[in-house]
Amino acid sequence: MRILVVGVGGVGGYLAYKLIKCGFDVDVFSREKTNEIIKKEGLKVIDVDKEEVIFPNVKIEGVYDVIFVTTKSYSLDEVIEEIRGHYNKNTRIVPILNGIGHFEKFEKIDAKIIKACIYILSNKAGINIIHKKTPLFYLCVEDDELIRKIFSKCDLKVKFSKDIMKDIWKKYLFISTFATLQSYYDKPTGWIMENKREEVENFLDEVIRIAKEVDLKDEKEKIIKQALNIPYESKMSMQIDFEKKNKTELENITGYLAKKSEFIKKYYNKLKEKC
Repeated sequence: MRILVVGVGGVGGYLAYKLIKCGFDVDVFSREKTNEIIKKEGLKVIDVDKEEVIFPNVKIEGVYDVIFVTTKSYSLDEVIEEIRGHYNKNTRIVPILNGIGHFEKFEKIDAKIIKACIYILSNKAGINIIHKKTPLFYLCVEDDELIRKIFSKCDLKVKFSKDIMKDIWKKYLFISTFATLQSYYDKPTGWIMENKREEVENFLDEVIRIAKEVDLKDEKEKIIKQALNIPYESKMSMQIDFEKKNKTELENITGYLAKKSEFIKKYYNKLKEKC
């Protein structure tokens, strides 16, 4: 079985590492500079307190059985063009990105699109260094026989979902709320919960209203409880990107909702000015 992981960040780098350790033939692909450094020095993965270096193949060759797409949403057009010719109608393409709107970009691809979302605290600590900070790894993926076969060989927590859009909306509810408010106020989760609790609840209510296709009413209190229990200084990747003046996923995380809500649009417009 041939597997390609596109994007060697906190998600893709760690996923590639685990699949290789499970014995799979895995190629990885990222930006040219990243590919060259990984080829020379390897991919260093710090898994909580365990450290290891692997040397995956860093080029795209032939047709793959499974392609995991783990890049940022703003790179998707480039990525979709890059993988063209490396899949067929039986290939499973698994986008693992934040948000909802990115699935539209895969609609015209003649392959089997398997929807997914992931919970993981992992980020790039260097061009070829992945740091997974906690044991958390929870992948929700649309039920598929081939994907089941892959993860049956790995010691990873995976849910094969019968209602993947609800699972994706549940994560999006949390991410869109806190990524937006953190970036808007330039403050971490703890400060947001201490000082903007009512705003958090209003934002959650608005996303729940927008997600008409799924029932998320029971998720609101769960998310508030979760936010109160995570480290005070925790930040979403979008806020970190704003701080570093990097490209952000504003369009996919907040922009998608702003098109459907005047309430959220005010946050989006302000953040757009900061980009």
